Amino acid sequence: MTKSFALHEKSRDLARILDISHAMIEKTDLSSLLSLIMEQATKTMHADRSTLYLVDRERNELVSFIAQQSEIKEIRLPLGTGIAGYVAKHDKTVNVEDAYKNPLFNKETDTQTGYRTVTILCAPMRNHDGKIIGVLQVLNKKSGLFTEYDEWLFNTYAGYAAIAIENARLHEEREKTFLSAIKTLAAAIDRRDPITAGHSERVARLAVELGSAIGLSISELRMLNYAAILHDVGKIGIRDTVLLKPGRFTPEERSEMNKHALFTKEILEEIYFSKEYKSIPTVAAMHHEKLSGAGYPFGLKAEQLNVFGRILAIADIFDALVSHDRPYRKAMALADALNILWDEVKENNIDPHLVSIFIDKKVYLRAFPDIERPDYHHEG
Repeated sequence: MTKSFALHEKSRDLARILDISHAMIEKTDLSSLLSLIMEQATKTMHADRSTLYLVDRERNELVSFIAQQSEIKEIRLPLGTGIAGYVAKHDKTVNVEDAYKNPLFNKETDTQTGYRTVTILCAPMRNHDGKIIGVLQVLNKKSGLFTEYDEWLFNTYAGYAAIAIENARLHEEREKTFLSAIKTLAAAIDRRDPITAGHSERVARLAVELGSAIGLSISELRMLNYAAILHDVGKIGIRDTVLLKPGRFTPEERSEMNKHALFTKEILEEIYFSKEYKSIPTVAAMHHEKLSGAGYPFGLKAEQLNVFGRILAIADIFDALVSHDRPYRKAMALADALNILWDEVKENNIDPHLVSIFIDKKVYLRAFPDIERPDYHHEG
């Protein structure tokens, strides 16, 4: 191999890794990120398959995320055991030419899967502080042995992968903190009225389940979940004499109560949301809008209502119908509640396609697993 050719190959491979690293950084969902790392490690190293182990500090073990084309869903190794365990414990890259001649190799995995491991390249993954967070390995190079150049390339790749994993973990921690905070806020508002306690969480479960049924992405489902949890936050601005009134509202009281959707938008617009969540205030305020334009707070019509607002409207109506007895009516049976959804469709208030999916996929079972007669069939 000439020097100029070697430099060209090195430049090409580094450019490829940089491209992959950009894709990694964009993945904030840890599960999908790990899948990407596995897929691209196999391609980059011209290997047959890959395995990624993450360190479980509490149990002093390595836990595999996936073994490609393998029936094993999870492999656990004590730190120091096997080639991956040795790499994690000693922070050293290991290049194995013949696995069955290496005393560190654990033949049990091959025995369980029917796979035959020959060559192995295994590298540690380190975080920003140089601490080992996992091990990445590729198996069976498709042509020949893993070279010294492969070791350098793989260690570079593993470094980028480790940074992406740490970023995804930090993102997940922030998401958990944010979700915990908004759930606490929503629960506090729900509890102002014991009759509606838990309403926001149930609406969120219904909305996310319906969104999942129509194929929304993970990021879209996350945004929808947050908007649903916060959809009634505006009730904090409604007087107790109206909010907690046991009977039906007067026209004036109804007018005041209807302001809660606008208050929701105004309150949420005071909160900083990252780019992916900028639409939360608008979506959260849409749950009383109607396709006909007769809803509130803005009287939006069908062409102005996005799918998230349409989903929230269905989830909000259904939960209000079946969740609890109200002073002025009993909680409805499933069939009666679903018939009312169809009545709302006929009046051009809610989306007929989404209602069909809500019923056909039995979306309601997510929030109400013990609901009576879950196998509803609409007549008419």
